[in-house]
Amino acid sequence: MKDRITAGFIAGFTGGIAMNIFDWIVNAFYGQKEYLYSWASVVIYGRIPNNTWEIVFSQIGQLFFTGILGIIFAYYLLKLTSGNYLFKGWIYGILVWFGIYALSIILRLPTLSTHSAVTVTSHFLGSSLYGLLLGEMLHQLSKRELL
Repeated sequence: MKDRITAGFIAGFTGGIAMNIFDWIVNAFYGQKEYLYSWASVVIYGRIPNNTWEIVFSQIGQLFFTGILGIIFAYYLLKLTSGNYLFKGWIYGILVWFGIYALSIILRLPTLSTHSAVTVTSHFLGSSLYGLLLGEMLHQLSKRELL
């Protein structure tokens, strides 16, 4: 795919879907209440969502954000060699996770400045999954000549 913005967004959005499915499963299994959409909700509403519509809108916002992160990664790869795309994607996913966690603590975002070990581990693994899928999807899309 010739269009880096489109390819990056598709790869990021796809990785975001997988990351959120993982997040929903872990939250259901461990009874945690800090979903990835909670982060988008705090940014959008300044609080955790109160109803189904706010959850849906926050989830869409979070997925849109993962698409934007995919665009940034697609352009980041232009500066580097094209090899080791899975490793680069994984490192990028972890770097973004760490940066967002650090910002939430520094800015003292409501309900997001302290986290349980299960939540931190879950989000680390979800970010790892996101980065790996982002790298693989971008690699696959770059091989196609659709746009």
